[in-house]
Amino acid sequence: MIGSLTRGPLGQRYIIREYTSSGTWTKQPGLKMAYVVCVGAGGGGGSGRRGAASSIRSGGGGGGGGSIASRWLMASEIGGTVTITVGAGGTGAAAQTADNTDGNIGGAGTSTSFGSLVVGRFGGGGGAGTAGSSASGAGGAIANSTPNQFPTVAGVNGSSGSSTGNGGTGSAVSMQSLGVAGGAGGGGISSANAAGTGGGGGRAWNISGTQSAAAAGGGAGTGAAGGAGSSNYALQLLNDYNVTAQITKGIGNSGAGGGSGNTAGTVAGGTGGNAGDHGAGGGGGGGSTNGANSGVGGNGSNGLCIVVEYY
Repeated sequence: MIGSLTRGPLGQRYIIREYTSSGTWTKQPGLKMAYVVCVGAGGGGGSGRRGAASSIRSGGGGGGGGSIASRWLMASEIGGTVTITVGAGGTGAAAQTADNTDGNIGGAGTSTSFGSLVVGRFGGGGGAGTAGSSASGAGGAIANSTPNQFPTVAGVNGSSGSSTGNGGTGSAVSMQSLGVAGGAGGGGISSANAAGTGGGGGRAWNISGTQSAAAAGGGAGTGAAGGAGSSNYALQLLNDYNVTAQITKGIGNSGAGGGSGNTAGTVAGGTGGNAGDHGAGGGGGGGSTNGANSGVGGNGSNGLCIVVEYY
C-alpha cells in the first residue's frame, strides 16, 4: 500500500496499491469501486548472426513492449480476493557461437493480470539476426488483452536488426498513445563489410510531459553494449484520475541495440541493453563475423499492476 486513505482534490477518498510481484488483493469493507491498470511484461531482444565476411550479418531484433490494460470495476464486480499475477520480462537471446549461423530468438514476456478481470498482454521476443534483416518482437496486442478494446493500449513493436548496418531505433511512444516502447535493433554488418551501430532505445513520457533521454546504441564495429533503459518514467498512467502524486511506479524506456562486431572476426557483437521497468522490450544483440560470437539480446522488463481503491 502507498500511504493510507487519502482525500483527493475532487473529494474522493482512495488508497493506491502497486504490485511489482505477484500476490493476492483483498477487498476492504466500504469499497465503492476500483480502477485497475495491468502492464504486460516486455520481450527480450534477439541475438545477432555470426557469418562470413562479405555476407549479411544482421543484428537481433528488439523485444516488444507489453500492453497497458485498464478498467473501472464496481465493488460488486470483484470477489473477496483476487489473484494478481505480475508478468516476468523475457530473457534476452544467447549469443551465437557457431560460424555461419543465425542468431537466437529472444524470450517472450508473460502477461500481468488482476484475476480474469484485467489482463495486460506480454510483448514478444525479438527475432534472430539472419543473412537478411531480423524480425522485431511483437508488442502486446489489444485483442489478447482484457478489456480487448479502448482504453487498453497495445504495446509497441520492437525494431528490426539491420541487413545494411545500423540497427533500428527503439520504437518511439507518442504522448497520445501512452504505449510501452519496444526494444532497439542490434547493429549488423553488410555484405559490403560496413559495420553498423545499435539503435537507440525507445523512450517513455514522464508526468511533466517531457520524454526521458534515449539509451545510446553500441558503436559500429566495436562490440559495445547498448544502453539500458531508464525506469518508471511514464507516471502519467493515472493522470486523469488526480492521484498521480501518490504513484511511484510507471513504464520504462526500452533497451538500446548492441553494436556490431568488427569485420575481421576478432571482436564479438555487442550485448543489447536491458529494458527499464516496467513493461518495455530489451535491445537486440549485434551481428559478428566468423571467429567471434554474436551479441546477446537484452532482457525485457517485468510487468506492473496498480489498483486504486475508492471509498
